[in-house]
Amino acid sequence: MGGKTSLRKAWEVLFPYLIYYLAYNAAYLILAFVYQATVNRFGGAYGQFMMAHAATVTGVMGGLCMLVGILPLVPMLKEELRARGETFCFAGTKAAAHTVLLAFSVSLALNALLTLTGFVDNSQTYREVSDRQYGVAFAAGLILYGLISPLAEEIVFRGVIYNRLRRLYHPTIGIIVSGVFFGAFHGNLVQGVYGACLGMLMAYLYERSGNFCIPILFHAVANLTVYLAARFAEVQEILFTPAGCAVLLAVSAGCILAERRFGKAE
Repeated sequence: MGGKTSLRKAWEVLFPYLIYYLAYNAAYLILAFVYQATVNRFGGAYGQFMMAHAATVTGVMGGLCMLVGILPLVPMLKEELRARGETFCFAGTKAAAHTVLLAFSVSLALNALLTLTGFVDNSQTYREVSDRQYGVAFAAGLILYGLISPLAEEIVFRGVIYNRLRRLYHPTIGIIVSGVFFGAFHGNLVQGVYGACLGMLMAYLYERSGNFCIPILFHAVANLTVYLAARFAEVQEILFTPAGCAVLLAVSAGCILAERRFGKAE
């Protein structure tokens, strides 16, 4: 590894994302063409139905494109897991329970903190993105945000990019850089801050556990927690308060301290 230049290392880290980006967008262009062609061809009730459910259609298209995008990265993922001596296996019960609790508390805590500080209200771009995301039909949203998005994004950012960063540089550098990269990937400041924080935490948990299922599980639970909370104003009225935020932050800190004290997953 020492013989590689800085440029070569940077390219090795960025290449997987470039491949994912190109495959995703190529698939999206094809699906968008098919969508528009079918609307033009059939029109009438079909066209009205598709237009009325535009957010869901766009979400489903995005989910399919994510799956297409990660296909070229699967061999890279296998190579990185093999280099770590890791097999793709489910987390133990204790590790899974700890991950679920931490993901639940920290995702709500960060959202509450961003809301209470007025950060959310000051971002028009975030509100537009949020409206599109939460405009997806409920069942489609559960699959998209609870399964497809966590799997695809974890393969890209933790499975391949983080593993390459830790191999080429150092785990600490990998945790920070992959987290910042993950935040920037979201394209707006609010989700960028949120994504960077969670991205670094997921990479840290992955490094500590040595189990790639841990960040996938964390990501899925965090996504679903925020997705469901956004649909229930009563939950936000209780948790998105100074007291609620303080409790959630305390629980999150307790989970992280417990992980540090009791070590690796089963």
